[in-house]
Amino acid sequence: MGRLFELFRTRLALRAAAIILVMVALLGIGFLQLAIHVRADSEQQTQAKRLEQLLSTVERTTQIACFLGDRQLAGEVADGLLSNRIVSEVRIVRQNGDVLADSRSAVASREGAPVSRIVHSPFEPDKTMCHIALIPDQERIDAVVAEASRFLAVALLIQLAGVGICVVMVVVYFVTRPITGISHRLSELEAETGHKLQAPRGNRHDEIGQLVASVNAMIDHLVTSLSEERRLRMEREVEERRYRTIFDNVEAGIFELDGEGRVMVANPAFRRLFQLSEEFDPRQRRVALAELAGKGGPTAEELSRYREPGRTREWEIALDGGAIKRWVSVLLSRLEEGRLQGVAHDITERKLATDAAEQLAMTDPLTGLGNRLGLERRLAVITRHHRLYPERAHALVLLDFDHFKHVNDTWGHQAGDRVLRHVADLLSGLVSQRDYLARLGGDEFVMVLDGYGQREPVAALLVRFLEELGDPIVLNETTRIRMGASIGVAMLGPDTVDAQEAMRFADQAMYRAKRAGRNTWRFHQTASELHS
Repeated sequence: MGRLFELFRTRLALRAAAIILVMVALLGIGFLQLAIHVRADSEQQTQAKRLEQLLSTVERTTQIACFLGDRQLAGEVADGLLSNRIVSEVRIVRQNGDVLADSRSAVASREGAPVSRIVHSPFEPDKTMCHIALIPDQERIDAVVAEASRFLAVALLIQLAGVGICVVMVVVYFVTRPITGISHRLSELEAETGHKLQAPRGNRHDEIGQLVASVNAMIDHLVTSLSEERRLRMEREVEERRYRTIFDNVEAGIFELDGEGRVMVANPAFRRLFQLSEEFDPRQRRVALAELAGKGGPTAEELSRYREPGRTREWEIALDGGAIKRWVSVLLSRLEEGRLQGVAHDITERKLATDAAEQLAMTDPLTGLGNRLGLERRLAVITRHHRLYPERAHALVLLDFDHFKHVNDTWGHQAGDRVLRHVADLLSGLVSQRDYLARLGGDEFVMVLDGYGQREPVAALLVRFLEELGDPIVLNETTRIRMGASIGVAMLGPDTVDAQEAMRFADQAMYRAKRAGRNTWRFHQTASELHS
C-alpha cells in the first residue's frame, strides 16, 4: 500500500488516470441511476399501454357478454386476459353490481394499480353496461423493468470503462509522456551553456510546445542573468579590492559604530588617530567611541539622536594622550538601523594654524601683548563671567606715557618702539597669568587685573610699576631716557558692571592724572566724590 501511495504521489500519469477514472465512475453512477430511472418509467408506461391494448382487444366480446349477461362468455374473456403473464386478476361487474367474472392467476403475487374501463352497450353507445378491471402483476412488471435496467446498466458501464481507459491512454500518451520526456531532458540540460529544449514531435504548436518555449525563454533569461551576475561579481570584487586598498591606506579614519556607540569596524588610520595598537581588533574587543574620545567626544545620548536617516553631526575632539596635544574631527551619519558610520580626520595642524591666526589677529606685533580686538574679546568674557559671579571684581587700568611723542620726534620711531617693548616687559613682569595686557595703539596700554576688588592692591602694583618705569631706558650707547605715565583706574564691580563703561571711567581717571601733574594715577570717582 505504501509503495502504491508513493507511486500515486510521484507519478502524474497514475494520478491523472486515477482522478479521471474516479470522475468517470462518479459520472457513470449518476448517469446510470438516471438511465435506470428513465428506463423504469418507460417500461412502466409500456406495460400500462399493453394493458390498455388488452382491454381494447376484448372490449367487443365483453360488450356482448355484458349485454347478454353471459357469465360463461365473460369467464372466457377473463381467462383469455389471465393468459397474459402481466395480468394478475380480471373482474367484470355489471352496472347493477352483478359480478359476471372474477378470475385470478394461479400464482399469488403483489398486485399493482388496477386498470379499468367502462363497457357500453353494443347497440346503444351511450348506455353503460358494466365495468371491466385488470389488476396487473406488479412483481412480473418489476422483473421486466429490472431485466431491462440491468442490460442498460451493463451497456453503460462497459461504455464508461472504455471511455475512461481511452481518456487515460490519451492523457498518458499525449500529455504525461511528453512532459516526462521534457522533464528528463531538462534535468540533463546544462542551462548555463545556453543549451535549449526541443519540443516533442507533434507538440510544437500546442500547450506543451508553449511550455517548452517558455522554458527556453527562461533559459535565455537565466543565461543573461548569470552573465550579468558574473560581470557584477567581478566588478564587485574589483571594487572591494579597491575599497580595501583605500580603506587600509587612506589618511582619514573610517569606522562603524553599533547601536550602543561601540566600534565595530575600523581602518588602520583610525587606530593611529586614537593611538590604538596595530593588533586591535574591534570584532574581538568592542570599545566605545566615547571612551576613546574623552570628554569632548559624543555621548551615548547624542549618538541616539543621530540614528535617523539623513542626519549628520561633526565633533572636534581634543585628544590629550601623547606628548603633543592633538585634535580630531569626527563626522557621524546613519548607515542603517542600529549602525552608524563615521570618518575621523586629524585637524591638529589646521587647529594650530587657526589658533595661531586668531592669536595673531588679537596680538600686537610690536610688543607681543594683546591688541584692541583681543581686549574687546577679553572684556566680553569678563562681562559674562561677572554676571555668573558678581562678587568677583576686576580692575581696568589705562596707561598713557608722558611725552612719548617727544621720544619719537627726537630719537626716531625705532627708539619709540624700543621704549614700548621695554614698557611691555615691565608690565608682563608685574601681572599674573590670569591678568590681561593690551596695547591699544601708540603709547596707550591697558591692564585687566583679575580678582582685584579693592583699590589698595591696585595702588601697590602701580607704585612698583612707576618705580621700575623711572629707571633709565638705554636707547643707545650714549642715550638714556626716563619715562613717566599717567594712569587711570576703574573697578568693574564696585564702579560699574559694564566693561565698556569701566573703560570710559578709566579714561576719564587717566586724564585727571595728566592734569594732576603726570606720572601718577587716579581712580574713578563719582561726581559727588569729585566735588567733596
